[in-house]
Amino acid sequence: MSKAEKKKWSIGKKVVVIILAVIFVLLAAAVTGGLVYLHSYCQTKDYNIISTADITDKEVTLIAHRGFSAVAPENTAPAFQEAGLAGFGAAECDIYRTKDGKWIIHHDSHTYRMMDKSAYVEKLTYDEIMEYTYDNGSNIANYPELKVCTLEQYLDICNQYDMIPVIELKGANNTEHYDEIVTSVEERGLTDKVVYISFHLDNLKKLRELSEDSTLYYLVHTIDEQAINDALSLGGKCGIDFNGNREANTKEIIQQCFDKGLLMGAWTIDTPEALNRMLDCGVTLITTNAIRP
Repeated sequence: MSKAEKKKWSIGKKVVVIILAVIFVLLAAAVTGGLVYLHSYCQTKDYNIISTADITDKEVTLIAHRGFSAVAPENTAPAFQEAGLAGFGAAECDIYRTKDGKWIIHHDSHTYRMMDKSAYVEKLTYDEIMEYTYDNGSNIANYPELKVCTLEQYLDICNQYDMIPVIELKGANNTEHYDEIVTSVEERGLTDKVVYISFHLDNLKKLRELSEDSTLYYLVHTIDEQAINDALSLGGKCGIDFNGNREANTKEIIQQCFDKGLLMGAWTIDTPEALNRMLDCGVTLITTNAIRP
């Protein structure tokens, strides 16, 4: 092999080494970033709880986000009970269906963040998930051996405290079983009171087929013309529930929604500044972690 060929080969090896080094650095950065995000996501936030009386004299309907999650572990019976005791007008929950057909309350599709064992909720039977215990959430030390809350328990708590049930339909599946949800709501006399929300338009359309009288909100991060048209397609009592912290959701586009007859709600509003901005836009249905009646 000539000197020129050896030099060319040497340069080629250097290029390969550099490329591999760059790939390694990028992978390491991605893994590190993922771990940092996961750690942050699993941390229980410390909220500065304030009262609407300290912010405004306007009438506001407050929805306790995943129950009063600032004082009890989110989406659990104690969180919903605390919301009722605090005087919230509504309590929001997230539902999944277990492998054997039981509707339970949980935000994530996986138990990792909130419970002592890890599994996908929908791959567990009800008896199996009842073997799991919460080990994360606000004031978790006050709730030893805390177990998952069922849809029926949640609805009963809403009835007990005269709260509006706000049920988020999670995932894009199990729509063929939504009749079970509707039946549980009907049995408790909550059909005219319940609110269903979802990021999945098809979920809400299926719910509308089963319940003409229920109120449906299409969840969006940012309001645009497509979101408005999608929400209107639901018919009946329908609206948009949007991220109230995004500047793109302006007073003008919110007014467009009102003009078209849509109901409007905002999430997740946790500061006086954010609340006053929403009230200035005419939005009085507020989902919150930290603002109490």
